[in-house]
Amino acid sequence: MRAGNYEISSPLILGGEAREAEVLGAAVWLWMHSPLHRDAPLHALPTLLLPIIKQRQYVLAAEAGKPVFFFSWAWLNEEAEARYLQLPAIHFPPEDWNSGARMWCCDWIAPFGHTAAMSRLIRRDLFPHACWRALDHRGEQRGKRVLNFHGGSVSHEAAKRWRQAHPLALELPQI
Repeated sequence: MRAGNYEISSPLILGGEAREAEVLGAAVWLWMHSPLHRDAPLHALPTLLLPIIKQRQYVLAAEAGKPVFFFSWAWLNEEAEARYLQLPAIHFPPEDWNSGARMWCCDWIAPFGHTAAMSRLIRRDLFPHACWRALDHRGEQRGKRVLNFHGGSVSHEAAKRWRQAHPLALELPQI
């Protein structure tokens, strides 16, 4: 899919071929440019990236042939969500990544300043009717807390009802 200057790949949502090695290379390249990801050890890739890529639960955006954005998500059941909130992601079993109906953003990597444009794309075009959560990437500084998001077609009231119908598996502060 073309969106402005961006070529968007998301096989689960948009269809198309999923070239695992190419996506892994682009994601790792973006990780290397992200202060939050660049120190991740190589041995983490089979646990943190490959399950998401194999499940096709990602969005990869390129501009002028260069990767600029990687977004991945998991569909968790309540038990998997509890594990996700308690354990480091490297200990997360592969079968948990697609185990339920609770959508969690796993990676949001936009190291070159594309966050605003990609946020519009995700909320308006790819997940307009969805509600999802993410762990605050500044948890080390602020304490562990959960961020709540919703697509552009979901009203604030509907998002609030979704959060009430899908309470967190563990008590954590939410934004």
